[in-house]
Amino acid sequence: MSDTYVTLKIREALKAAQGNRAQAQRVLITWALDDEQLLRGLAKPFLKAIVGSAVDRVARGGGITTASPAPGQGIQRAAKPQPGPKKLSPQMLDAIISRMGTGSGDMPEPEPRDQADNLKALAAAFTQRKRP
Repeated sequence: MSDTYVTLKIREALKAAQGNRAQAQRVLITWALDDEQLLRGLAKPFLKAIVGSAVDRVARGGGITTASPAPGQGIQRAAKPQPGPKKLSPQMLDAIISRMGTGSGDMPEPEPRDQADNLKALAAAFTQRKRP
């Protein structure tokens, strides 16, 4: 049974990287930038997902970068500012500090409104969509 060109290149990269998978990936990426047949062979199984993602991004109003990076350089995106966590009230902070090292579970009951606000903020932090 003969192996495909891509499989042979993967095995060659693994051998060159002495079995280190992460290093083999870097080697394959470098080779794929110079070898169109290898690049096509690696990307073909994932082409539908890549195209679907690109169409979705443009349909949502985003854009696609057409400029390709130089070999060995990735596309760097500017970091989006993340909303900071909600700060604890001074009373809650004092209660936590007073409990440190004592092992007691005595904590003053928070006001229902403060507790509800804290739970809403926590839930909102976990439900925010991360955008690419």
